[in-house]
Amino acid sequence: MSNFENSATPDPVDMRVKGPEDRERTGPLPIVDDMVIMVGRLTAERDRVTAGNNSCCVVVCATDPIQGWSVEQAVGETARRFADSLRAYDSIFLFGRDKILVCLPFVTAADAPSVMQRLRDLASRMPVTLPGGISGHVTVSVGGVMMDRAAGVQQIINRADKAMEQARISGIRATLWSADML
Repeated sequence: MSNFENSATPDPVDMRVKGPEDRERTGPLPIVDDMVIMVGRLTAERDRVTAGNNSCCVVVCATDPIQGWSVEQAVGETARRFADSLRAYDSIFLFGRDKILVCLPFVTAADAPSVMQRLRDLASRMPVTLPGGISGHVTVSVGGVMMDRAAGVQQIINRADKAMEQARISGIRATLWSADML
């Protein structure tokens, strides 16, 4: 069983950051479409990182175009796949109309690249039915950043988004932010 499967559902408005001890899973994670809740969750997690009690990776995912599907359909399908597979203490947020932000507590810098690749695999592992009965796959570009004590929440979001754009442009499709991306 991977770290991304079979965990418990957090209350989306509960700002208490859940940890590995809260792994009982009762259903899919909520997909939150509220920027205030997203910023509150990221702030709470950043406070834990600042206190030295945690590591955390923030990931921005953008779906690649699929002929016959709207961006919203592809984003919704990707978010549902994440909700069914991520850990109970992870958080999934719709970020604009075309992106998903995922907060991944307890992911270390060493593990972040493989975790981001697993997110890409989750998005594309099963085909989707497109208009006319044609089968296709959702693919995503993924950018991530490790939370650090010096960066504010907006800067963390911007860094993850910049890494996602770099992943999309480079064709690598999963990129961890580095200072040379400024």
